[in-house]
Amino acid sequence: MAKEVMKYENITPDQVDLIKSQIAVGATDDELRLFLYVADKSGLDPLTKQIYFIKRGGKMTIQTAIDGFRSIADRTGQYHSSDKPVFEEVDNKVVEATVTVGKITQGEVGKFTATARWSEYYPEKNAFMWDKMPHTMLGKCAEALALRKAFPQQLGGLYTGDEMEQADKDGIPNQGRNITPKGGSKQLEESLKEEPSVEAIADAIKPVVVELKSEAPSEEESQKFLDSAMLSLDEGFAFCENKEIHDRIINNLNDIKYVCSEANAEVLENFAGTYPANQEKFQKVAKENAKRWKKIMLPVHYDKLYDYMSELNTFFEAEIAQEMV
Repeated sequence: MAKEVMKYENITPDQVDLIKSQIAVGATDDELRLFLYVADKSGLDPLTKQIYFIKRGGKMTIQTAIDGFRSIADRTGQYHSSDKPVFEEVDNKVVEATVTVGKITQGEVGKFTATARWSEYYPEKNAFMWDKMPHTMLGKCAEALALRKAFPQQLGGLYTGDEMEQADKDGIPNQGRNITPKGGSKQLEESLKEEPSVEAIADAIKPVVVELKSEAPSEEESQKFLDSAMLSLDEGFAFCENKEIHDRIINNLNDIKYVCSEANAEVLENFAGTYPANQEKFQKVAKENAKRWKKIMLPVHYDKLYDYMSELNTFFEAEIAQEMV
């Protein structure tokens, strides 16, 4: 029996072909499926350029605007505040911008701070806006970093155009070339029949996370890698067909990164007891990526990731222990 075509809350079947030919130009069927998944889950509209499909170095990157980041954060009901950027200058030139975002968790306001460095974000080409408004441009990059740090589930894998302007010319958003996908809409529809697996979702994050470098990453880069790695593990832990249950578990996993309450632990233990196979799912993601993660992270962040992995395991072990009593 044929599987049902993947359904979206915010994207109609009629829009899929249009997005393929006008927005996600050059996307493979797997890349398109993942792009639509992220666009639908974030609630951003590809057709109005709220979210972009970018092909860089043969790999997919998904980008949006800072207003889109703010909108996504606001919809969570946990977005509390975003402080004005604090700048560091040398010889009257901005070199760093730092932004702190407030997020309400368990009735408390947690602070998530991130710093963007001019040397890492200033583009070599098309730098007119950066030269004209250096504080504004770097401040937006710092705010995007802080928002993604505060809301990794909602913003993980998403990057603003301002953050990516330092990339090469292949990173420019597609501007609506008219290309008809091979095989037409019928073949495309066939390729979108099932939701991406947790492995595929984790795979989609890889292009954002890596190119391996010989030198040690900056603290901000390493934190970015940690956030993406945790998101991959979260998707394995929370994997299930019921979107409402999945999103609830993801929210609880985001909470425990700040503080793990008894209520959080109870929800996660109950879920682990219902979906015991998910222990193997997130462990598989970890095993397949462990060597790469260790290379691209600072030791302090890799140790934190290892501790988080162990913490996820305890929710399954707690359930098993209860059964053995």
